[in-house]
Amino acid sequence: MFPLSVPPSGPLSVPPRWPARANELLSSGVVASVCEVCGRRPSVGMSISHSHRRTKRRWYPNVQRVRALVNGSPRRLYVCTSCLRAGKVVKAAR
Repeated sequence: MFPLSVPPSGPLSVPPRWPARANELLSSGVVASVCEVCGRRPSVGMSISHSHRRTKRRWYPNVQRVRALVNGSPRRLYVCTSCLRAGKVVKAAR
């Protein structure tokens, strides 16, 4: 919905044209469906009905929240299932 730009140093900030709640959402930990390993994000396209009316739609990646080992310590990551199946993530033992 909104293009998210992360500055290399410092917290996330939003342009003034964004809704007033955007800063609150960013700071509260609301996460978009983006894979933290490969960067896969929702793709956009058109739904086409039988009568060929076109409406915008989105396809979301299958992102799961997993405990994975990052530099030897367990951490929660949002990872798409294709990265999990490909073995790009080492899951932490419970």
